[in-house]
Amino acid sequence: MKLILASDIFSNDRTRLMKDNGFLDKIKSELDSSINCVFVPSNPFQILKTNANSMRYQKAFERSGFNIRRWDILPSLQINRRRDLISKSNLIILSGGHVPTENRYFHAINLAKSLRNYSGLIIGISAGSMNSAENVYAQPEKSGEATSKRYKKFLKGLGLTDISVIPHYDKIIGEKIDGLRIIQDITLPDSIDRKFYAIDDTSFIVADERKSYGNCYLIENGRIIKVCTTNQISELP
Repeated sequence: MKLILASDIFSNDRTRLMKDNGFLDKIKSELDSSINCVFVPSNPFQILKTNANSMRYQKAFERSGFNIRRWDILPSLQINRRRDLISKSNLIILSGGHVPTENRYFHAINLAKSLRNYSGLIIGISAGSMNSAENVYAQPEKSGEATSKRYKKFLKGLGLTDISVIPHYDKIIGEKIDGLRIIQDITLPDSIDRKFYAIDDTSFIVADERKSYGNCYLIENGRIIKVCTTNQISELP
């Protein structure tokens, strides 16, 4: 299995896959030109949104030169069909969304078991990247989560990697939630005795290579250290 952890995979005009930091070239090196894809939603109850998102990704792959043989949305209730689709696919996309909501869904359908013997390419996008980890850091993102005593920031994930990703770093570095700075006031204290890798929207990590492509930052024990920059490839410390 090859696992790519990304924040966003669209080009600037949102119609194709991004070429930044060699992403499209990397995908082409890992995939045949023909794709059997399973798109895994973050919330199975948002049917219209899921269908629209899935279609956007399918068109982006087509416009980037891939031939789509099959493109299916993972069914929530049909266990046998779910397993059959995964076994016949060479690409699985774990979509973005609300991390705890997606995490609950992944556990509800026992997705980790379905992926146990999978040998193709998995691309995690935002929340999908975060929930790929064995130990997920669910950084607060909705109003009320940062100050709630009931909100759980540390969750059990799919266990596909030990790399805990924080996506959209370039977007959230100056942002606040519930009056708290997301990075300085929330994430840095949470990083004591823990290790997170923050990536920009145009960056990605190839988990099995343990390499970052583009801007990547190690957040550990209350400190931030840049470990890779644009158009570079670096091993994760």
